[in-house]
Amino acid sequence: MPLPTTGHAFEDPTSVEWDAIVVGTGMGGATVGYELARRGRKVLFLEKGFFLHREVDAEQGDLGDPSEVPEERLLRGYWPLSIEGQTRVEGGWRGRSWSPIGGALSVGDVDFFAPLGCGSGGSTVLYGATLERFYPCDFRPKENFTEVTDSTLPDAWPVDYDELEPFYRRAEELFSVHGTPDPLHPDDDGGLPEPPPLNERDRDVQDLFQRKGLHPYRIHVGCEFVEGCDGCGGKLCLRECKSDSGRVCLVPAVEEFGARILTECEVTHLGADGSAVREVYCRWRGRELTLRGKNVILAAGALMTPVLLLNSKSDAWPDGLANRSGLVGRNLMVHTGDMIAVRPDKGGSTEGFNKSLSINDFYFSEGRKLGNFQSVGVQIDTGSVLAHLRTTIDKSPIWLRKLVHPILLRIAARIGAFYFRDAVVFGSIIEDLPYLHNRVFPDPTAKNGMRFEYEYPDELRQRNALFRRNLGRKLGRGRVVVLTRPINLNFGHLCGTCRFGDDPKSSVLDRSNRSHDVPNLYVVDGSFFPSSSGTNPSLTIAANALRVGGLIDERLGGSRTAGG
Repeated sequence: MPLPTTGHAFEDPTSVEWDAIVVGTGMGGATVGYELARRGRKVLFLEKGFFLHREVDAEQGDLGDPSEVPEERLLRGYWPLSIEGQTRVEGGWRGRSWSPIGGALSVGDVDFFAPLGCGSGGSTVLYGATLERFYPCDFRPKENFTEVTDSTLPDAWPVDYDELEPFYRRAEELFSVHGTPDPLHPDDDGGLPEPPPLNERDRDVQDLFQRKGLHPYRIHVGCEFVEGCDGCGGKLCLRECKSDSGRVCLVPAVEEFGARILTECEVTHLGADGSAVREVYCRWRGRELTLRGKNVILAAGALMTPVLLLNSKSDAWPDGLANRSGLVGRNLMVHTGDMIAVRPDKGGSTEGFNKSLSINDFYFSEGRKLGNFQSVGVQIDTGSVLAHLRTTIDKSPIWLRKLVHPILLRIAARIGAFYFRDAVVFGSIIEDLPYLHNRVFPDPTAKNGMRFEYEYPDELRQRNALFRRNLGRKLGRGRVVVLTRPINLNFGHLCGTCRFGDDPKSSVLDRSNRSHDVPNLYVVDGSFFPSSSGTNPSLTIAANALRVGGLIDERLGGSRTAGG
């Protein structure tokens, strides 16, 4: 099979020493590659999926789509295979550690399709485009959880809010973030453009929140608000409206700044001696390639990035590449939370963009750190309820799946849609903490070559329950209906498995996201988080990728000639 020579392809990539080889094109990878290409560096992107924004006839699905055919899933931007792992609840659930539960995940051995993307833009092609800044206190995590003694929370991130702030501002401009000021954020100066006006129903909910003494604001979203925009949450946007990293960063990096991309390219392992990564080994459309780069930047996500490092064992790295700390793959964090229906007084028109409101009144509550509460843009109709029920059943034990007939699901979906027809669906985001035993690791017998282990800690269960109670008390229990079961893990917010920090003994990366052990190896996806915060991770990943791109460019020095 010849190497690519047309379209977005190019001459033999194995003959070039790239300034940077970027593995993955999600929020971290596409953004750091864009920044380097914009500065004139020779950048090669390696992407497991398709170039959804250019080279294939991509399709728009939704996360409730039951398709299990890998090719169909890839054309819609979804990770092609289900992921496997094991979960348990600290202290057992109702006295039994392995009893099945509802929500996003069951307890025990699990095998399910996670809300992960694959293709140009990675998981951002599916995300709801919520792009919120962390609070300054999120960069000092340990002081927020003085009651927790067994977590690996650090005292502080190696960078603070003030250092990241100018990159937050750049990322907000780059990703066309719209919103109104968060009254509770100490550094929200109202510099964002406002989104379109609220519809009648959402204005009613906003009024309700204000009457109850809460502080609603227009959620910060990356979107162009093309006429008729519905947000495209959980699905690929085909109208170049949603600000996914493929459209915003990858396409201009390739088409304007000379970066190159190999799609349908799976990196198998890295070759390194004791001082540097020397080769990137990958499989491109059935052909084995060996690539060379001055810098290798991993952005394959918090599951696959650590597995790639652990699979890169050698005599020089017997425990896995860049793993002298023993922490690669550990400290997995996921966020927990609920889908909660809030009933307005009147209802009214629901036309327009429905992912509209957010509050942070419960970011801290009764002296405990909880998290954000935001509308998710889901219209409650028969289709959305059916998708939710299918997702819940899909992640339940096999014996339970066999008991549920499709006709019963459709009947339940119609009843649910009628009952909740005027409600606005919100999602809570409760900060998860890092623990050594929560991890991802290679497993050649698993479909993706990896498994995860996650124990749901009791302190997280308590904080999630506290959020529910306080929200119900504030709004009135007749207005709030929790749609999910007590344990609901958010696998769209995975992070923590290659944390950065100042101490090589307690972190994998340094403050510039460079490996403590391997000076030309970087990680820029959510793996680098040492704590998860109580809000969406995407903007922080993007801002940090811009910061790291500048640092790599400075270290490269010399001439700048993009392309290969």
